[in-house]
Amino acid sequence: MSSINTKDILAENDPDLKPESELNTFDAFIQSGFDNPVELPLGLSVVSEVPKRKATRKCKPFQPLIMTLTMLLLWLTLPLCAQFSGWVELGSAYTDNAFQLSGYDIRRFETGNPELKFAKASDDVILHAKLNAAYELQWHWWHFQPSLQINSAQNVLNPDKQKLDATAGVIISRRLGEIGLYYGYYPNVYLRDYIDTGGTNQLQAFAYAKNQYRADLQLKPLKKSTATLEFKREDFFYNEYFTEFDGKIETWKLGWQQSLPTFYLDASYAFRVYETDADKIVTASEDASYESNIYSVGIQMKKMPVDTKYPNLLWRPELKLGYEQRYFQGSDNWHAGRTDIINNTDATLQFYFGSNWNINLDYSHIFRNVDAIDSSVQKYKDYSENQCGVSARYRF
Repeated sequence: MSSINTKDILAENDPDLKPESELNTFDAFIQSGFDNPVELPLGLSVVSEVPKRKATRKCKPFQPLIMTLTMLLLWLTLPLCAQFSGWVELGSAYTDNAFQLSGYDIRRFETGNPELKFAKASDDVILHAKLNAAYELQWHWWHFQPSLQINSAQNVLNPDKQKLDATAGVIISRRLGEIGLYYGYYPNVYLRDYIDTGGTNQLQAFAYAKNQYRADLQLKPLKKSTATLEFKREDFFYNEYFTEFDGKIETWKLGWQQSLPTFYLDASYAFRVYETDADKIVTASEDASYESNIYSVGIQMKKMPVDTKYPNLLWRPELKLGYEQRYFQGSDNWHAGRTDIINNTDATLQFYFGSNWNINLDYSHIFRNVDAIDSSVQKYKDYSENQCGVSARYRF
């Protein structure tokens, strides 16, 4: 009985398959290297010339490098996400002592003393606008927030008193704390006019420009506790009439915030040193340098609803008290043995309308009590100021 080759039967039904017998013959022909021709079955032919293979185009040597760098860049930026945020604020405030004049100077102003003719009014209304923009970045477990804030203020009755400043900074944070680095530029801060006794003997604007550098460190040693350390340096550049006040102020501040069930409690201590530029002082007696100790304590209630019927309408009060002891180092009549005691009180009511809007009602009081060897210093340098205002802020 003859054997049947299954592959040959499949080849008869499928034209694309060749019977095994033909394939074996063809393989033998190929292996022979064309030296020993083999007779091929009918239907198979040999091409006498093998077609030439087209040359393969080679990649330029720098293309793999570009692709590698591109993929690396995409991989590094893969976990990076960003979010833009900020706020804008408009407000106004009333002050009963726009130039922080002593009681004696206010009485002189009311009687038309020419030394105070620069003041159009002793009280004033202040309009202000603020803009803050931040760009939040996250890379793995690090958070970055560069920001820019611009502040402007304008007095209505005394238009010479106006301010415009800008602060740029970045916050770098992780789960247990954050570091903030800031730079602020204050191009022109006008305080009031004084008589330039060392030059023109005329009333001149007492104004300065300032560069401010600040570094903040916040750590959370406990879940509801935050420790803060701040260093701030301010470089002052007064106008050409009062260059003896050019100098720098350095402030070190240590603080603590505790979160309690219904409110936050803050406390801090700061040590400040003001050193005038020795090259700008005509005589040693004009030195206005000082050292000061600054204490502050504050309480801020946590947000709570105004009424249970309106859960999106929240409010909270805040109160802060400050106390500063300032010891002057100069030996002239204005600074010899002089000590300033400065008390600050700030109170705020904050109302929140949803997550974007809030309105603040503010009140502040400052009182400076001066003690010096020359009794006339107290007459000119004691002062108090009350200020109350309202502002609206929109977050975006």
